[in-house]
Amino acid sequence: MVAIQDKGFGAMGKQSSSEIEHCTDILEKTRGLLVISGAGISAESGIPTYRGPGGIYENNPGLPPMLSAEGLAKDPDRIWNHFNELRTLVAGAQPNPAHRILAKWETEQRFPRMLIATQNIDGLHQKAGSGRVSELHGSMWQMACPRTVDYAEDEQFSDDFSEMMSSGGNADILRRWSEENNRTIWNDHQVPFSTIPPYTDPAIRPNVLFFNEDYGNRLLWVEDFIRKGVDTVLVVGCSGGVAVLDRLLRQCRKENPACSIININPHQDCIEHAHTFIHMQAGSAMEQIQTCLK
Repeated sequence: MVAIQDKGFGAMGKQSSSEIEHCTDILEKTRGLLVISGAGISAESGIPTYRGPGGIYENNPGLPPMLSAEGLAKDPDRIWNHFNELRTLVAGAQPNPAHRILAKWETEQRFPRMLIATQNIDGLHQKAGSGRVSELHGSMWQMACPRTVDYAEDEQFSDDFSEMMSSGGNADILRRWSEENNRTIWNDHQVPFSTIPPYTDPAIRPNVLFFNEDYGNRLLWVEDFIRKGVDTVLVVGCSGGVAVLDRLLRQCRKENPACSIININPHQDCIEHAHTFIHMQAGSAMEQIQTCLK
């Protein structure tokens, strides 16, 4: 079934039941579900968006150019303070109904294949109980340091690659490659940081995607998932300001032209591909869909 593009069916939060039922019908036939989530899903947990109305960039217009490797080297105190404040805020936040319903779907194995590809770095999907989460932009709860050996020259990489070829693919390996992204990474949950900067080694940085950096290995896991078959993409709380959304949707339609796309967003419909648009807050929309699912 090719998803349709519906717009203008009522005020936010007053979506017609027929449209919710249409989305439910799509999901009930879905075997491979890719969820792409953005800052809008966490906004309902009290986490400000970056690009949305009243978001971090609107209130700090000078911040985006500084969120780069160059910015970190030039003014490390400012960048580490930004992450310190954000981590402190997120540490007290709780997952909202949208996060919890997605975790419930995974736990109950509602779909034979399901993966969450999130643009968020807050870890709220995992806090809700989701285990299959590809963090496209990294995690504020991880630190990273460049690897001294490239993957292609690494013995572990060679062993991993041999295992993948013999088994026809291994999601755990792809997940690790995506998370490490050719860096040594480790968890750091201290809130707040004991010092600014928290590490004396200037090469250590938050394991997040900065401005002007490419994705490198970060998309390996989700792109492998797409190649193995996606019937439906559920987009939740994403703005059109991040190009990776369009990239992944194009890949889904290339692999499966009949792939359905559902977009839940209270502010704007930012998707160019044919799809179904639900003009609602993520939590309310997900609760209504959950109620209708058999």
